[in-house]
Amino acid sequence: MMNKINNILIGLLWLLAVTLGSTFWFNTMFGFNIFSIQHWQHLAYVQATGQTVKPTFYISVVIAVLLAMFGLYKLLQPRFRKTVLQLSDNPMPEHQGTSPQMPAIQQTQQYENTASASTTSQMSTTDNNSPDTGITSTADRPPRLNIPTITRTETVPRVPLAAAQITHKNPETEYADIRNIFESAGYVFKGMPKIKNVQIATVAIGTGEILWIGAVDVKNSDMQRAVQTLSGVFTDTLEDIEIHIRAFVIAAPDAANAPSDILQFASVEDLRNYINDVPNTPPDADEADNFDAYSGYIGTVMDYIGKI
Repeated sequence: MMNKINNILIGLLWLLAVTLGSTFWFNTMFGFNIFSIQHWQHLAYVQATGQTVKPTFYISVVIAVLLAMFGLYKLLQPRFRKTVLQLSDNPMPEHQGTSPQMPAIQQTQQYENTASASTTSQMSTTDNNSPDTGITSTADRPPRLNIPTITRTETVPRVPLAAAQITHKNPETEYADIRNIFESAGYVFKGMPKIKNVQIATVAIGTGEILWIGAVDVKNSDMQRAVQTLSGVFTDTLEDIEIHIRAFVIAAPDAANAPSDILQFASVEDLRNYINDVPNTPPDADEADNFDAYSGYIGTVMDYIGKI
C-alpha cells in the first residue's frame, strides 16, 4: 500500500515539474500561457482562420508530452534487488579423531583462546625482565586547560524601516477613477498594460470593434509609439477585421503640440464629461457572440503586448 502511495506522489511531483517547466518555456518563447483559456481560444481562432503558427510551437508540445510520459515510465517501472552469494573456495581441513566439518564458531573460539594465552605469556615475561622504574603503564595525561567562556555582544545598528522602503505606484489603485468612467459608460475594461515602457491607465472596448486606450502625464510621442505597437499586433493577427483605436492623454507635458489623432484632456473630470456624451451601445442578440470573441481576442493581446 505504501509503495502505491509513493508511486502516486512521485508521479504527481514529476507531472508538476514538467508542467511548470512547460509554462516557463511557452511564456518565454511564444508568450503563450497554457493555463489561460483565452490563449487557447486565440490559438483555435488562428488555426481556424488558416494563419501560420510556428512549427516550434507544435514541436514543443510534443516534446513536453513525451518528456512527461518517459519520466513517468522511468520513475514508476519496477526495480529488482540483486543478491550476490559469496562462496568460499577453501575447504575445511579434515583431522583424525574429529568430525569431518568443524563449525566456524568453534574455530573462532580456539583462535581467540590461543591468542589470549600468547599475549598473557608475553606480558608476564616482559614484566619480570624489566626493572622497576616506578613508572606506571598508563601514560600521564596533560593538564586540562580551563578556558573561560567569553560572551561577545555586538551592537547592531538599527536602520529605520520607513527610510528604506520605496513606494511603488499601483496602477489598479491610481487609475481606478478612469476605469470607473468607462465601466459606468457601458464599456468593458480589459486591463492596464505597459506598452513600450508607457504605463497605460485604461484599455476598454465597446461595440463595433471600438478600443479606448489612454495614459496620464506622458508625452504624446510616447503614446503614439504605444498605439503604433498595438496597431501592429492587430495588423499581424487580423486580416479582415478593423479595430478602431481611440487614444487619449490626460495632462500631457506637450499638450500644446498634440497630434490630431490623440485626444487631450486637462483632468479626469474633463474625460468623464466627454465619455458620458459618447456612451457604449450594448450589442444586440445577433452581435453578442461576435463581441464575446472580440473581447477574448483583446484579452489575449493585452496579456501578450507587455512582452514586446
